[in-house]
Amino acid sequence: MAIRFLPAKRSSWKQIRKARTENSQEVLRRLEEYLKGEEAAWEPVKILCGFWQDQQDAITYQELRQAIEDGTLTTKMLELWQQDYSVLVSTKLWKMWENAILAGAGGQPLLDKIPFSFQLQTPGIQNWIKERGAAFVTASTQEQKDAVAALLTKKMRDRHTVDELSRLIRPCIGLTKGDAAAATKLYDSIVDTLTKEHPRMKPESIRKKALDSTLKYAERKHRARAMTIAQTESAFAYNRGADEGIRQAQAQGYLGSVIKRWSTSGDDQVCGLCASLDGVELGIDEDFEISGRLLFPEHHRLPPAHPRCACAVEYVKVESQNGIIESPMRTGDEWIDSSIDDYDNSLVSTNGDETMSIRLLMSHDEVKYEKDENMSVAFAYSKDRDVILYNPRVKNANDYDIIFALTHENAHRVDCLYLHSWGNENFLKAMNNAESLLISNLDVLEKFLQNNDYGNNFAFNDLISSLTRGKANDILFIGHDPEYLSNEQLRSMEVFADITCIDMGNTIVKKEFEGFLKELYEAYKEVAAWKT
Repeated sequence: MAIRFLPAKRSSWKQIRKARTENSQEVLRRLEEYLKGEEAAWEPVKILCGFWQDQQDAITYQELRQAIEDGTLTTKMLELWQQDYSVLVSTKLWKMWENAILAGAGGQPLLDKIPFSFQLQTPGIQNWIKERGAAFVTASTQEQKDAVAALLTKKMRDRHTVDELSRLIRPCIGLTKGDAAAATKLYDSIVDTLTKEHPRMKPESIRKKALDSTLKYAERKHRARAMTIAQTESAFAYNRGADEGIRQAQAQGYLGSVIKRWSTSGDDQVCGLCASLDGVELGIDEDFEISGRLLFPEHHRLPPAHPRCACAVEYVKVESQNGIIESPMRTGDEWIDSSIDDYDNSLVSTNGDETMSIRLLMSHDEVKYEKDENMSVAFAYSKDRDVILYNPRVKNANDYDIIFALTHENAHRVDCLYLHSWGNENFLKAMNNAESLLISNLDVLEKFLQNNDYGNNFAFNDLISSLTRGKANDILFIGHDPEYLSNEQLRSMEVFADITCIDMGNTIVKKEFEGFLKELYEAYKEVAAWKT
């Protein structure tokens, strides 16, 4: 049965938003721009991941074996970890908080036309950073202690050898208790599966394979945790900077009384807690009603309400002074939810380009899925609404390779929001070179596709369709219409998404990255690379 991917129809659904001021939209835009920038998003991630790696390298297997035999961590080890985090705060994170505070002070349109001078080195700001740093050190050390302690329980020691457990603990340094437990569960699951399915396989080979997969899983969890910390800490400091900027403007006589108004994007991606706060107005010193644990003193006075919250506060002038004039991830649908779990696991175990796998993991933490039974296709990414749409009722929906589909749409999201493959000259050149090669060798390609590893591969078929602008569709089982592929941006997006799917997969097709797809794969990695 022939299955054709067609361009997704634009949904007629319109977002319903609460009425909001132009300034509130601008406040959110400035915060979002800062949080997605190199300084707030990527640099702290590199710092934190490097820090945890240094901690792992610093602890010896002899120390780990001793801890396993004792069933507990030594006081000396805990003190060293606390010292490590204190040094991290003083040498790296302190500057991150200061930069975010400066950015936040420039994030309020109310201050745009006021010629006041913002002072960073004030007791209020420096004391806040000092208190935030102390809380960060305490919480991080405790989380690390709890994570490792969970691996030192009698149950864990009875199930694993000392050497095996010591090799498991090391990569879990820097993870939360839950992530460390998940890493160990993954290891045990792989060992049990390989032992059962390959009874003649040597135990040491089984453990090595399991440990390799667990190491990759732990690395990705470190990056995901680093991203959460980076965004949340930057948001804390950014909103504090906005508050301090208003207060300094008041102290210098440029502003009179103001109120603060909680602002969210107003769309359906906002969590229930933040949605309930949207539009709430309070005095500048009052607390918002935020449920959940108190993350730090005065947490309820400003956003974020929770980790990775991207809300902001808009300050609104009440009276004039000195003549100044005021100018996420589940759907509840088992059909898609079970596939989402499989997709997460595929990203954990991939051997694809590391930068792109991290981008996909980070993107998948943010994206929302939504059923749309009016679509004529099973899956589509909506850039306008930033959601992945799915329709399980469409014809042939159950014939789709869903891991391919989710990777494909997630890659579209990363490309649309951050990478813009269609603007990279090397990528476009590589596409056109591959097109010329394929068009002049369609007879060879047809024989090539008789190999089921290629002929039945969703990503490879869709890639050939996009590279040839639909000219090879007659020998493919999926593809896009030539009219759709006549748009160079759409064609580039499809090629980029298909290369991503092949890269993240584990099929024989990947060997073509050293063959006729080599130039294209190198250009793809250039597009995906972190920008310096």
